[in-house]
Amino acid sequence: MRLSEAIKHLAVGAVDSESPVDIMPAEVVSVSPVEIKLNENEKLIIPSDLIIIPKRLRAGGDEELKMGENVMVVSLKGGQSFFILDKI
Repeated sequence: MRLSEAIKHLAVGAVDSESPVDIMPAEVVSVSPVEIKLNENEKLIIPSDLIIIPKRLRAGGDEELKMGENVMVVSLKGGQSFFILDKI
């Protein structure tokens, strides 16, 4: 296989692959422990053991989360971990 064909094959594979993460808005419904509700599914509450929170947004941090605040969340592939990016 020529180099140009290999590059084309890799590019097509990259385009066809699924995104490894989903980015979505959520609302903080509890702060101790932190729980969030995804805006896509009003009934689904994500428990704290599945949430990764940046240090600055944790209790005692510079911008700690408050109940009712909206945040941008990244759901890692499989939906078993949720990373809070920032407040929105």
